[in-house]
Amino acid sequence: MTHTVNPELPQALMKVFDHLRESIQDQLYAEGIDLAPPDIRLLELIAADAGQSLQSLGRKLCRDKALVTRKIREMEALGLVRRERNPGDQRSFQLFLTEAGLTVEARTQAILARTHDALFAPLDDAQQQLLTHLLQECLPGRPE
Repeated sequence: MTHTVNPELPQALMKVFDHLRESIQDQLYAEGIDLAPPDIRLLELIAADAGQSLQSLGRKLCRDKALVTRKIREMEALGLVRRERNPGDQRSFQLFLTEAGLTVEARTQAILARTHDALFAPLDDAQQQLLTHLLQECLPGRPE
């Protein structure tokens, strides 16, 4: 069943996303971490699946190989990521976090946790569960 969308809803959601992104960026800056919020996701995905390929990472990020390659080069220059030839396919590389990358990834996860805690603090447990449920209802492929 399709309902008319309240025009305030998309605007409110975008304001929340913008606030979240700004809060994360402010904390990254305050901690001297020279990354942007999307970079956190990149580090998180590499940490979760060490040794994956650029193509796999690109699919998970929904980004093309050229953009992912450029971001990986930036992360390499910062000493956070290293590429190694894939022993099973010499034409491709595997991605790993360096020790510095693991440290920064842990610090960025702490920033995310603090930011999310602050963002959702005004909601009690029941409201948070309801918000989670409602947002999941908006996702395609949800169980009927």
